[in-house]
Amino acid sequence: MENTDKEAAALWNKFYMLTTEMYRFLKKSDIDMFFSLLQQRLDLQKMLEKLDNKTYHKTVAGKKLISQINPINVQIKAMAQSWLIRMRNKNNKVNSYDVSPYVLQMNRFNKKM
Repeated sequence: MENTDKEAAALWNKFYMLTTEMYRFLKKSDIDMFFSLLQQRLDLQKMLEKLDNKTYHKTVAGKKLISQINPINVQIKAMAQSWLIRMRNKNNKVNSYDVSPYVLQMNRFNKKM
């Protein structure tokens, strides 16, 4: 095992933990915490890229850990898309009752008379 493999293993374990926590908070609809964890995971990803380790993900432990992360990522992606669609629909419903542009036009119409 290379010296950077130990660092990579530690970072990948943190990445896994953050991924599971992201899933847990997204499931609870705690979006603020989800985004906070997402930012932490993005920072961790930058650290992994900076480490530039090319061997850990090929080890048995690395393959096992990545195979545990991938299905959770798929679930997170599906849940996040679902949340986004719900929020867009909710926003569209709220905006459909917004009549302020029409009120402004009616005021202009009334002034001309």
